Amino acid sequence: MNQTKLKLPVKMGYGLAETGITAVQLFTQIYLLKYYTEIVGLNSSLAGIALSISVLWDAVSDPLMGRISDHTHSKWGRRRPYILLGGILLSLAVLLLFSPPHLTTQIGKFSYLLSVYLFVNTAMTIISVPHIALGGELSFERNERTSVFGWRLFFSNIGMLVGMIVPAAILQSLGDESSKENIILSRTTAGEIVSLVILVSSIITFLVTKGKDRTKEKPERTIPFFKAFLSVLKNKMFLILLFAFIIATIGRTFNSAIALYYYEYRLGLKESLVVINILLPFFLVLLLSIGFWVWIAKKIGKKIPAFLGVFGLGVLTVIVYPLFPYGELRPPLIAAFVGGICAGSILIMDSILTDVVDYDEFKTGEKREGLYFGIWKMGVKFSQAFGIAITGFLLDIIGFQNGVSTQSQEVGFRLAMIFGPGVGFFFILGSLLFLFFPLSDDKHIQVQRILLKRNQKRTKV
Repeated sequence: MNQTKLKLPVKMGYGLAETGITAVQLFTQIYLLKYYTEIVGLNSSLAGIALSISVLWDAVSDPLMGRISDHTHSKWGRRRPYILLGGILLSLAVLLLFSPPHLTTQIGKFSYLLSVYLFVNTAMTIISVPHIALGGELSFERNERTSVFGWRLFFSNIGMLVGMIVPAAILQSLGDESSKENIILSRTTAGEIVSLVILVSSIITFLVTKGKDRTKEKPERTIPFFKAFLSVLKNKMFLILLFAFIIATIGRTFNSAIALYYYEYRLGLKESLVVINILLPFFLVLLLSIGFWVWIAKKIGKKIPAFLGVFGLGVLTVIVYPLFPYGELRPPLIAAFVGGICAGSILIMDSILTDVVDYDEFKTGEKREGLYFGIWKMGVKFSQAFGIAITGFLLDIIGFQNGVSTQSQEVGFRLAMIFGPGVGFFFILGSLLFLFFPLSDDKHIQVQRILLKRNQKRTKV
């Protein structure tokens, strides 16, 4: 067990792969649905179905990928080979996603989106599950883990900026933002840039973490996958944390998928104006808040800061977004600053999950980081699939007209209710459920002491 402090280049090098992973995630979450409905011409409900099926496959494959990496034995380690392979495949998949051929039928457009997005999500599973599991293994010291996941979130936010800003900046530079040709060019060019980012960042992480990903000795007896899977789901402590995070993630998915619709058709703000003057400040503030959340978690523990951050974000979302006046930039900008501070608390959740894995090892004697993080990712993907599918159907239900430059005031109001109370409800509910999480900081410290003694005995033997 690694109890020493990690060097800064190792923590930064580990976190760097998250730049590409998150750039792909945000690029697709913000722009993909709108691109295929308004530019490619795919029906909103069909687009929602295609995206949700792909994400559901991603969710199902996550625990399997975690299990595979847990039992991988190679000279490169358990996790690192998949970080490199997944980065290469994801780089290729993104290029295909925003460069569809000319298709004339709804079934053709649906089939292309479904098949390519399945490829994207398969590649995402291959890289992201081993990567997050590796973060929980780099150090056994609880504050170092928080720091590791702090750097992961730091680079995640860099990736958010890339996935969010690059497409809008390219479109703005082309002049007419309503031109279909300019939108297509901006998305394909942005896809090439994001593809390069994921490729380079995954290679660097693979190289920098050399020697930090130790292959475990092969166990005498391997528990069957489904039996191991079910045993994890019997961990009530894990389930509380998982469901709290899943519920909050549904809110995040609603927020990402409907954001551009809300700002354009409710507030009358252009895409580039929103991305650069609202979303960019939000993520910059989130980025700067990471150090604060790492510091406060060290000072007073992890549970209360995590709760307050998510709960505060939910209350803010419920209250302010239905009230913003048409055409004004300052009110949503102020909300972006406050929301960015609250959203930074999300890093604590991943760090708490590593504590749960320690508790599982204390109870079972097995190290199953990959399986736990795989199921964690699976739960998140199910919530994303649900959020994406519901978003597509909600757009139809509220009377949104695809390909129309203006929408009715009633549609704008309904978008505000989804983007405000609809999103905020899930943040608040998730944070309240998290209050029932039973593993205290003191109890986790005791668990770690016992694990250290066990490991020392094994070393002596």
